[in-house]
Amino acid sequence: MNIMNKKIATALFRRRIIILCVLLFNAVANSTLYTIPSTQLHAQAFHGIASYYAKRATGSITANGERLHHDSMTCAHRTLPFGTLLKVTNLVNNRSVIVRVNDRGPYIRRRIIDLSWGAARELGMLHRGIVKVQCESAYNITIPLRAEPMKIALPKFEELNIELPNTLKPIWQEQDLIVPLKKVKTQAKKRK
Repeated sequence: MNIMNKKIATALFRRRIIILCVLLFNAVANSTLYTIPSTQLHAQAFHGIASYYAKRATGSITANGERLHHDSMTCAHRTLPFGTLLKVTNLVNNRSVIVRVNDRGPYIRRRIIDLSWGAARELGMLHRGIVKVQCESAYNITIPLRAEPMKIALPKFEELNIELPNTLKPIWQEQDLIVPLKKVKTQAKKRK
């Protein structure tokens, strides 16, 4: 019996070690230890194949803890830091979009980026599924703003106060709402 307990204990210990190794590997793979510093990213451009998340993936949690929405302009990359802005250009039709890295992947050979459904729609790649793209840093790209400022009309309010502030009472102190205890007892007796 004692030998059997030792075998069970060693088997459980081995399983715990394996599970701990798997958890540590996932934590290190999703950390910033394997990321490219953003100073090196300015001079780099990636070429490769891009795919996109299915629309039904909406609501799933990404590697940085956000929830994925199909209309968001986000992407998954294996090594770039979370929050990195990338300009992704479809090499077939030269359409481009700026996306933000918030997930890890893709883990399929030769694919360099997984786009959200909305970003794939902007690139015009929904019917193809995968497409050749060029990715580059979007930090040195200027995004044009509106030429003239927006004018927002705020509604006008008139302040009408008939009663003085000292005469206002909380709702539980209003005489009309306080029911005498005698009425409550008589109403209860009538219901019986």
